[in-house]
Amino acid sequence: MRPRSLLALPLLLAACERPARIDVEPASLRFGLRGQTAAVHATPRLRDGKPVPKETCRWSSSDEKVATVTGPANDATVTAAGPGSATIRCAIGEASAEVPVTVRVVSRISVKPASVELRIEDEPRPVALQVEAFDDAGAPVLGRVAYTRCADEGVCRGDGRGQLWGVSAGASNAIVEIEGARAEIPVKVVDARTAEGKPKRVTGNPMDAIEREVRQREAEEAKKKGK
Repeated sequence: MRPRSLLALPLLLAACERPARIDVEPASLRFGLRGQTAAVHATPRLRDGKPVPKETCRWSSSDEKVATVTGPANDATVTAAGPGSATIRCAIGEASAEVPVTVRVVSRISVKPASVELRIEDEPRPVALQVEAFDDAGAPVLGRVAYTRCADEGVCRGDGRGQLWGVSAGASNAIVEIEGARAEIPVKVVDARTAEGKPKRVTGNPMDAIEREVRQREAEEAKKKGK
């Protein structure tokens, strides 16, 4: 019969080969958009610091409504799902490592002025809105693009620079959006063009005038060539 110490030797050797700690990079993650992703990498190590890449993580998330994690072996992808805080965990046997994740998304926007009067002038000019975005914790969010549009595009139109343009006299609402958060403000459009700046009223068949202009231009060109 073998001594008990010899019987236990394989178990002791196997235990020595199991990771004592796990290093994960990056140490933390912060997202500002739903659907944003980031890569994480885990390195299992023995007590002496030697890496054991053959040992693979079992990945999990403390709250999948905030962040999810998927991936093969020791490389994984973390995806922002919603606002809040969560912890991504890599576990191998009794060893584990955690990556704190924070997700902050735009939840409210502020638009100034509270109402707009657009003037259609001879030279088209937009009105620029002052748009501020705030995350779910109430903190300002910088560097986000504000898209504007009008409920009635026959009255006014917006663009991707937070501006409004008058189209014709009337009233509508301007809708401002940043990443799903939106606000509305009333818009009044006044036609302030001069008589010279307004389109001339067309009478009769407009093609007659075009044809006369073409014939006149052809006659002038022929006259120049005849000189």
